[in-house]
Amino acid sequence: MEKKKSYTEMVKEYAMTQIKNEKFMAEIYAEMILNELLLTRRKEQIMKRIDLALDYKDKRTFLLLTDELKELEKQFGS
Repeated sequence: MEKKKSYTEMVKEYAMTQIKNEKFMAEIYAEMILNELLLTRRKEQIMKRIDLALDYKDKRTFLLLTDELKELEKQFGS
């Protein structure tokens, strides 16, 4: 025979489910922010190296870095 849950038990269960869902969403949001920060930092580093390559008129390095930047932007859609 199946035992029916009381109203209080159902409310507690619902609250726990909500807390788990909120925690899961917070983790996803935090991961998105970290990924965005890492992407931004990586792009800044590449841009600085591109600037140096231009300053030194290093065409080979410039082309390699611009390809790397294009690939990064294509990969992350930015």
